[in-house]
This record gives sequence, structure tokens and C-alpha cells, in this order.
Amino acid sequence: MKFVNNNFSKEVERLIDPITVGSLHFMQYFNQLLPKSLQKRIVKSSSKKTPNMGFVVEPYSSFLCYEIDDLEYAKSLIPDGFELLKTSIFTDDEPKYYCILGCVRAHTSAFWGSRIEFYVIAKDKKTNLLSWLIIDYDTNTISYDNKNGLSSPNSNRAVITVNHRGRLFVDVQNNANDRKLIFDADIEEGSMTNLDQRLWLEGNLSIGYGRKLSEKDGDIFSLKFEPCEVEKALRIPLDSLNLEVNTWYPGLFKNKPCQIVCFPYSQHFISDSPGFSSNIKNNVKLPLSWTPCLS
Repeated sequence: MKFVNNNFSKEVERLIDPITVGSLHFMQYFNQLLPKSLQKRIVKSSSKKTPNMGFVVEPYSSFLCYEIDDLEYAKSLIPDGFELLKTSIFTDDEPKYYCILGCVRAHTSAFWGSRIEFYVIAKDKKTNLLSWLIIDYDTNTISYDNKNGLSSPNSNRAVITVNHRGRLFVDVQNNANDRKLIFDADIEEGSMTNLDQRLWLEGNLSIGYGRKLSEKDGDIFSLKFEPCEVEKALRIPLDSLNLEVNTWYPGLFKNKPCQIVCFPYSQHFISDSPGFSSNIKNNVKLPLSWTPCLS
């Protein structure tokens, strides 16, 4: 049996104030009227006072992992300082070039809601770190990236939930009606399986943005977390997936996912705030404040 120190999880939750988040959502509609240059100065100034924020991914986040079919297309989506990198999803599967659709509900110090993020997995040539590069996203809550500044929700239809029978439902369509992902899967058929640690542990130290969302060098940020929260997850059998429609980046990846991952518990992170980067290098050891699993 494994035991963990629960103080980290509780401290992350304490960083998140629903009233403050609600105020940020309200103010965002006014802030986005400001020039992007002024938005960036405000965000940069705020990050100096508050360089980190609480970030909680709620239970039953899911990840559809697709093998990339058009490598040249994928290369065109990532910044020049990165190169595509093969990875495994679990410890026992064959490495492939992957793009991943992450479907989460999250509450953080800055936003609260549902979000689909589309990643391409690559290596940062400067640090040699495996990196999750956010190519695009659809969400029913506010967002910020360096290239586009503050953004309003772009999806009024963003359902991510689980019912009492253990059926996971994802039904997200953006307001422009040019992109949708609708599927359901039986999480009760999943089995806890060891995750590839370079992808899930190292990768969370180096999260960035693709060409569409970044100004330079991928705008990398990092997460601090308990490593045991990415040690295992449910491997959902492919035959339990009912994929109704996926219109994200047609032609980039194969028709069906290779792996489906679901985390049946909350994940607690301390994230770099927008405008701040920890600049973690490949030779940096895990911070001592991270509490390891005790066996």
C-alpha cells in the first residue's frame, strides 16, 4: 500500500478562491478591450507579484492519443525550437509520434470550467525536455496566451461529465461550428496501468504553445506536482469508445486513437502564472517541496 502526504493537495486547493475567479471572469470582458500590448504589461506585472497559481484538474480527465499521420503537417504547427519526438503513453506500449486531445474540467486561481486542449508532443531542442505543445483549444471559460492576449470563451457547448453508470461523456463544439469532439466511453472497463514517466512527469515540466498561440520559443511554462499523481491512470479499452465525431485538424492523424487515458482522481498542480516561466532545464532535479509517494 502507498501513502502520500496530503498537505500539498490541500495547499493547492487553498490557493483557489472562487470569488476571485468570478471577479476575473467578470473583469475579463473589459480587459480584452485593452490593446494586447497593455494586456501583456498588466499580466507581466501581475506575475511578478504572483508567479504561481493553483491548478486542479478534476476527476475523470481524459486523453485521446492519436498517432500522427502527416509528419510535415505536424512540424508546421510547432515552433522552430522544437522537433517531433516519439513517445509511449503507458510503459508497455510502442513509441509513436503523437498528438493528444486532453478533455478536462478544471478549477484554478484564474479560471473555472471545461476545456479541450490539442497537443503535439515534441522535444525542446534548447533544454532537451519532452514538451506538450498546445496547438489549439476550445473552452467555456476565459483564456490567455501571449499571442492573442485575453480571450472570451469560444464554446457555449462544452460538456465533460461522468454518469452514475461510469459512462464518460465529452460533447464540445466551438462557437464557430468548425470544430467538434463528441464521444463517450465506459471508464469501468478501464484498468489502472503504469504511465510512461518521460511523457507524463517530464512533460509537465515543459508545457508550451504551438505557432498559432506563441510569440517565440513556445512560451514554455511548468507545473509543480506530486509525481505519484501521474504514476498510473486508467487505460480505457478502445472497443469501449463510442466516437461520434472528431473534426479537429483533419488529415493530421489517424482515424482512431491508439490509446485512451483517464485519471479517476483530481490532479493538483502549482502552475507558472501567465507572464512567468520557471525556465526548468533538463538537469534540474525535482523540487524538494514535491512530496514523493511513500511505499
